[in-house]
Amino acid sequence: MAEAIAASVPTTPFTTILNFRDVGKTVNQLSGSPKLQEGRLLITIVQPDRATADNQVTLTTTYGIRTIVDLRSKSEHLAQVQKSTPDPSYLSIPGIKYELISLNGSAFERALIRKLPWSGIARLLYHAGTFNRPAAIRTLTTTVMAPAGLAPLGITTLSASHAEVLAIFTLLSLPASYPLLIHCTQGKDRTGLVILLVLLLCSVPVDTIDKDYRASERELMPELEARLEELRAIGLGDNFAACPKLFIGLMLQWMANRWGGVEGYLDGIGVGREMREMVRANLMVAGGD
Repeated sequence: MAEAIAASVPTTPFTTILNFRDVGKTVNQLSGSPKLQEGRLLITIVQPDRATADNQVTLTTTYGIRTIVDLRSKSEHLAQVQKSTPDPSYLSIPGIKYELISLNGSAFERALIRKLPWSGIARLLYHAGTFNRPAAIRTLTTTVMAPAGLAPLGITTLSASHAEVLAIFTLLSLPASYPLLIHCTQGKDRTGLVILLVLLLCSVPVDTIDKDYRASERELMPELEARLEELRAIGLGDNFAACPKLFIGLMLQWMANRWGGVEGYLDGIGVGREMREMVRANLMVAGGD
Protein backbone atom coordinates (compact mmCIF):
# COMPACT_ATOMS: atom_id res chain seq x y z
CA MET A 1 0.00 0.00 0.00
CA ALA A 2 2.75 2.45 0.93
CA GLU A 3 4.58 1.65 -2.30
CA ALA A 4 1.43 2.33 -4.35
CA ILE A 5 0.96 5.67 -2.60
CA ALA A 6 4.56 6.64 -3.19
CA ALA A 7 4.42 5.69 -6.86
CA SER A 8 1.43 7.97 -7.45
CA VAL A 9 3.14 11.09 -6.10
CA PRO A 10 5.54 13.10 -8.31
CA THR A 11 9.19 12.89 -7.26
CA THR A 12 11.47 15.86 -6.67
CA PRO A 13 13.04 17.28 -9.84
CA PHE A 14 16.19 18.21 -7.89
CA THR A 15 19.17 16.17 -6.72
CA THR A 16 20.15 18.35 -3.75
CA ILE A 17 16.66 19.44 -2.67
CA LEU A 18 14.61 16.58 -1.26
CA ASN A 19 10.85 16.20 -0.81
CA PHE A 20 10.14 19.06 -3.21
CA ARG A 21 6.71 19.04 -4.77
CA ASP A 22 3.89 21.18 -6.06
CA VAL A 23 1.06 20.62 -3.59
CA GLY A 24 -1.63 21.53 -6.11
CA LYS A 25 -0.28 19.22 -8.81
CA THR A 26 0.09 16.37 -6.30
CA VAL A 27 -3.43 16.78 -4.91
CA ASN A 28 -4.97 16.95 -8.39
CA GLN A 29 -3.07 13.86 -9.49
CA LEU A 30 -3.97 11.87 -6.37
CA SER A 31 -7.64 12.88 -6.37
CA GLY A 32 -8.13 12.56 -10.11
CA SER A 33 -9.80 15.97 -10.42
CA PRO A 34 -8.71 19.63 -10.50
CA LYS A 35 -9.07 20.88 -6.93
CA LEU A 36 -6.11 23.21 -6.43
CA GLN A 37 -4.28 25.65 -8.67
CA GLU A 38 -0.91 24.26 -9.66
CA GLY A 39 2.36 26.10 -9.17
CA ARG A 40 1.08 28.15 -6.23
CA LEU A 41 2.06 26.25 -3.06
CA LEU A 42 5.18 24.11 -2.88
CA ILE A 43 6.85 22.17 -0.08
CA THR A 44 10.31 20.78 0.50
CA ILE A 45 12.95 20.20 3.15
CA VAL A 46 14.84 22.77 1.13
CA GLN A 47 17.52 24.74 2.87
CA PRO A 48 18.13 27.31 0.12
CA ASP A 49 21.82 27.38 0.93
CA ARG A 50 21.97 23.79 -0.32
CA ALA A 51 20.53 24.73 -3.68
CA THR A 52 23.07 24.74 -6.48
CA ALA A 53 23.29 27.79 -8.74
CA ASP A 54 21.21 25.92 -11.33
CA ASN A 55 18.66 24.96 -8.68
CA GLN A 56 18.37 28.59 -7.60
CA VAL A 57 17.67 29.62 -11.18
CA THR A 58 15.02 26.90 -11.42
CA LEU A 59 13.35 28.03 -8.18
CA THR A 60 13.18 31.64 -9.34
CA THR A 61 12.46 31.21 -13.05
CA THR A 62 10.75 27.86 -13.64
CA TYR A 63 8.76 27.94 -10.40
CA GLY A 64 8.79 31.70 -9.92
CA ILE A 65 9.08 31.41 -6.13
CA ARG A 66 8.35 34.76 -4.47
CA THR A 67 8.22 33.72 -0.83
CA ILE A 68 9.98 31.05 1.24
CA VAL A 69 8.50 30.33 4.67
CA ASP A 70 11.08 28.72 6.97
CA LEU A 71 9.49 26.94 9.96
CA ARG A 72 12.76 25.95 11.64
CA SER A 73 13.70 26.89 15.19
CA LYS A 74 16.58 29.00 16.44
CA SER A 75 18.38 25.82 17.51
CA GLU A 76 18.11 24.38 14.00
CA HIS A 77 19.50 27.56 12.49
CA LEU A 78 22.41 27.49 14.94
CA ALA A 79 23.05 23.83 14.11
CA GLN A 80 23.12 24.71 10.42
CA VAL A 81 25.72 27.41 11.05
CA GLN A 82 27.83 24.99 13.11
CA LYS A 83 27.93 22.67 10.10
CA SER A 84 29.71 25.50 8.29
CA THR A 85 26.81 25.68 5.87
CA PRO A 86 25.33 29.16 5.52
CA ASP A 87 21.89 29.62 6.92
CA PRO A 88 18.98 31.41 5.16
CA SER A 89 19.47 34.25 7.66
CA TYR A 90 22.83 34.89 6.01
CA LEU A 91 22.37 33.61 2.48
CA SER A 92 19.30 34.40 0.43
CA ILE A 93 18.39 33.68 -3.14
CA PRO A 94 18.02 37.06 -4.87
CA GLY A 95 14.45 38.01 -5.65
CA ILE A 96 12.87 35.79 -2.98
CA LYS A 97 11.34 37.10 0.25
CA TYR A 98 12.17 35.04 3.35
CA GLU A 99 9.77 34.67 6.25
CA LEU A 100 11.24 32.98 9.35
CA ILE A 101 8.35 31.63 11.44
CA SER A 102 9.48 29.12 14.04
CA LEU A 103 6.39 26.93 14.32
CA ASN A 104 7.89 25.17 17.34
CA GLY A 105 9.04 28.39 18.94
CA SER A 106 8.78 29.79 22.46
CA ALA A 107 5.09 28.96 22.93
CA PHE A 108 5.72 25.34 21.95
CA GLU A 109 8.77 25.15 24.22
CA ARG A 110 6.75 26.51 27.16
CA ALA A 111 4.09 23.87 26.51
CA LEU A 112 6.77 21.15 26.65
CA ILE A 113 8.29 22.58 29.82
CA ARG A 114 4.91 22.34 31.54
CA LYS A 115 5.00 18.60 30.85
CA LEU A 116 8.39 18.10 32.55
CA PRO A 117 8.66 16.38 35.95
CA TRP A 118 10.45 18.35 38.70
CA SER A 119 13.70 16.51 38.01
CA GLY A 120 13.50 17.52 34.36
CA ILE A 121 12.82 21.14 35.28
CA ALA A 122 15.90 21.10 37.52
CA ARG A 123 18.08 19.80 34.67
CA LEU A 124 16.59 22.33 32.29
CA LEU A 125 17.31 25.21 34.67
CA TYR A 126 20.86 24.02 35.17
CA HIS A 127 21.54 23.87 31.42
CA ALA A 128 19.84 27.24 30.88
CA GLY A 129 21.96 28.74 33.68
CA THR A 130 25.15 27.49 32.05
CA PHE A 131 23.97 28.74 28.63
CA ASN A 132 24.01 25.20 27.25
CA ARG A 133 21.03 25.42 24.91
CA PRO A 134 21.69 22.08 23.13
CA ALA A 135 21.64 20.25 26.49
CA ALA A 136 18.48 22.09 27.51
CA ILE A 137 16.79 21.07 24.25
CA ARG A 138 17.93 17.47 24.75
CA THR A 139 16.28 17.50 28.19
CA LEU A 140 12.98 18.32 26.48
CA THR A 141 13.44 15.83 23.65
CA THR A 142 14.37 12.86 25.85
CA THR A 143 11.93 13.57 28.67
CA VAL A 144 8.86 14.82 26.80
CA MET A 145 9.10 14.60 23.02
CA ALA A 146 10.49 11.09 22.51
CA PRO A 147 7.98 9.39 24.86
CA ALA A 148 5.07 11.33 23.34
CA GLY A 149 5.57 10.55 19.66
CA LEU A 150 4.79 12.54 16.52
CA ALA A 151 0.99 12.84 16.68
CA PRO A 152 0.80 14.11 20.29
CA LEU A 153 3.57 16.57 19.48
CA GLY A 154 1.62 17.71 16.45
CA ILE A 155 -1.35 18.36 18.72
CA THR A 156 0.89 20.28 21.13
CA THR A 157 2.17 22.38 18.22
CA LEU A 158 -1.31 23.33 17.03
CA SER A 159 -2.45 23.91 20.62
CA ALA A 160 0.46 26.19 21.53
CA SER A 161 1.60 27.91 18.34
CA HIS A 162 -1.50 29.97 17.56
CA ALA A 163 0.42 33.16 16.74
CA GLU A 164 2.73 31.30 14.38
CA VAL A 165 -0.10 29.56 12.52
CA LEU A 166 -1.90 32.90 12.22
CA ALA A 167 1.26 34.47 10.77
CA ILE A 168 1.51 31.68 8.19
CA PHE A 169 -2.13 32.00 7.14
CA THR A 170 -1.76 35.77 6.92
CA LEU A 171 0.94 35.18 4.30
CA LEU A 172 -1.20 32.57 2.55
CA SER A 173 -4.04 35.08 2.30
CA LEU A 174 -1.93 37.59 0.33
CA PRO A 175 -1.86 37.09 -3.47
CA ALA A 176 1.58 38.76 -3.59
CA SER A 177 3.07 35.88 -1.55
CA TYR A 178 2.68 33.38 -4.38
CA PRO A 179 4.20 31.18 -5.60
CA LEU A 180 5.13 30.28 -2.03
CA LEU A 181 7.42 27.53 -0.77
CA ILE A 182 7.21 26.27 2.81
CA HIS A 183 9.74 24.09 4.60
CA CYS A 184 11.11 22.91 7.93
CA THR A 185 13.93 20.42 8.38
CA GLN A 186 12.33 17.26 7.01
CA GLY A 187 9.36 18.81 5.23
CA LYS A 188 6.90 16.35 6.76
CA ASP A 189 6.05 17.25 10.38
CA ARG A 190 5.72 21.00 10.86
CA THR A 191 5.30 21.53 7.13
CA GLY A 192 2.89 18.59 7.14
CA LEU A 193 0.76 20.23 9.83
CA VAL A 194 0.50 23.47 7.86
CA ILE A 195 -0.36 21.61 4.65
CA LEU A 196 -2.94 19.54 6.55
CA LEU A 197 -4.70 22.73 7.68
CA VAL A 198 -4.54 24.24 4.20
CA LEU A 199 -5.87 21.15 2.43
CA LEU A 200 -8.69 20.66 4.92
CA LEU A 201 -9.64 24.32 4.45
CA CYS A 202 -9.68 23.74 0.69
CA SER A 203 -11.97 20.68 1.06
CA VAL A 204 -9.39 18.18 -0.19
CA PRO A 205 -10.46 14.59 0.62
CA VAL A 206 -8.82 13.11 3.70
CA ASP A 207 -7.47 10.09 1.84
CA THR A 208 -5.68 12.43 -0.60
CA ILE A 209 -4.20 14.42 2.30
CA ASP A 210 -3.01 11.18 3.90
CA LYS A 211 -1.38 9.95 0.68
CA ASP A 212 0.40 13.26 0.18
CA TYR A 213 1.70 13.24 3.75
CA ARG A 214 2.92 9.64 3.66
CA ALA A 215 4.70 10.16 0.33
CA SER A 216 7.27 12.31 2.14
CA GLU A 217 8.77 9.19 3.68
CA ARG A 218 9.85 7.93 0.26
CA GLU A 219 11.16 11.32 -0.76
CA LEU A 220 13.41 11.51 2.29
CA MET A 221 14.94 8.05 1.88
CA PRO A 222 18.16 9.23 0.15
CA GLU A 223 19.24 10.93 3.40
CA LEU A 224 17.66 8.51 5.85
CA GLU A 225 20.86 7.55 7.65
CA ALA A 226 21.96 11.15 8.06
CA ARG A 227 18.54 12.10 9.39
CA LEU A 228 18.53 9.19 11.84
CA GLU A 229 21.93 10.27 13.10
CA GLU A 230 20.66 13.82 13.67
CA LEU A 231 17.54 12.57 15.48
CA ARG A 232 19.54 10.25 17.73
CA ALA A 233 21.96 13.07 18.54
CA ILE A 234 19.16 15.12 20.09
CA GLY A 235 17.56 12.15 21.85
CA LEU A 236 14.75 11.24 19.46
CA GLY A 237 14.02 7.73 18.23
CA ASP A 238 14.12 6.41 14.69
CA ASN A 239 10.30 6.55 14.56
CA PHE A 240 10.58 10.32 14.21
CA ALA A 241 11.96 9.81 10.69
CA ALA A 242 8.76 8.11 9.55
CA CYS A 243 5.37 9.35 8.38
CA PRO A 244 3.07 7.38 10.72
CA LYS A 245 0.03 5.76 9.15
CA LEU A 246 -2.31 7.12 11.84
CA PHE A 247 -0.88 10.66 12.02
CA ILE A 248 -3.47 12.41 9.85
CA GLY A 249 -6.37 10.55 11.43
CA LEU A 250 -5.27 11.40 14.96
CA MET A 251 -4.86 15.07 14.08
CA LEU A 252 -8.33 15.16 12.55
CA GLN A 253 -9.85 13.45 15.57
CA TRP A 254 -8.27 15.96 17.96
CA MET A 255 -9.34 18.90 15.81
CA ALA A 256 -12.92 17.64 15.61
CA ASN A 257 -13.18 16.96 19.34
CA ARG A 258 -11.50 20.18 20.47
CA TRP A 259 -12.55 22.66 17.80
CA GLY A 260 -15.30 21.08 15.74
CA GLY A 261 -13.02 20.87 12.71
CA VAL A 262 -10.50 22.98 10.82
CA GLU A 263 -12.82 25.98 10.41
CA GLY A 264 -13.35 26.14 14.17
CA TYR A 265 -9.64 25.78 14.87
CA LEU A 266 -8.61 28.51 12.45
CA ASP A 267 -11.39 30.82 13.59
CA GLY A 268 -10.38 30.24 17.20
CA ILE A 269 -6.77 31.32 16.64
CA GLY A 270 -7.66 34.46 14.68
CA VAL A 271 -7.82 33.23 11.08
CA GLY A 272 -11.24 34.75 10.46
CA ARG A 273 -13.76 33.99 7.74
CA GLU A 274 -12.48 36.71 5.39
CA MET A 275 -8.89 35.50 5.66
CA ARG A 276 -9.95 31.89 5.13
CA GLU A 277 -11.86 32.86 1.99
CA MET A 278 -8.80 34.70 0.68
CA VAL A 279 -6.64 31.61 1.21
CA ARG A 280 -9.20 29.49 -0.63
CA ALA A 281 -9.35 31.98 -3.50
CA ASN A 282 -5.54 31.96 -3.77
CA LEU A 283 -5.30 28.17 -3.92
CA MET A 284 -8.50 26.51 -5.11
CA VAL A 285 -9.53 26.00 -8.73
CA ALA A 286 -12.56 28.15 -9.48
CA GLY A 287 -15.51 25.84 -9.99
CA GLY A 288 -13.41 22.76 -9.16
CA ASP A 289 -14.88 19.58 -7.70
